[in-house]
Amino acid sequence: MSCASSRWHAPEYSKLISQIERTTMTTPSSASGPNPAAPKPLEITGGAKPPVPAFSCIIYVSKTADGSMNGRVANLAGGDAGEIVANGNSERDVLFKLTREFKSRVAKMHEQQQTMPWIDPPPPPLEHEQIRYVPVHL
Repeated sequence: MSCASSRWHAPEYSKLISQIERTTMTTPSSASGPNPAAPKPLEITGGAKPPVPAFSCIIYVSKTADGSMNGRVANLAGGDAGEIVANGNSERDVLFKLTREFKSRVAKMHEQQQTMPWIDPPPPPLEHEQIRYVPVHL
């Protein structure tokens, strides 16, 4: 496409550029005083919400001979409720089941202000197990 057939001709284009260059954006300066157009604070009273507790759930997963998956939580002692274990058709199923139970137990202990029975350091995984680290928010 040549300049002659172009929709924009040089004189018109340069006129537009000069108009843009003359237009300036003005931003109110904080030194010039309060801005009456600025939004007003919401006047919310009371403290902020407490932070949401987060815990690390260490899971060991393994594939069984029939192709299903097994998993166990490695860093939280089972106590009276027993070890947290699960099996499923996929790793995703197992991780979902384990983290749901982990969250339930930890939330209950946290609510009752009980000491968490952490296993630190957790035992090493068995030869056929793989480690998964899952952050869990209550």
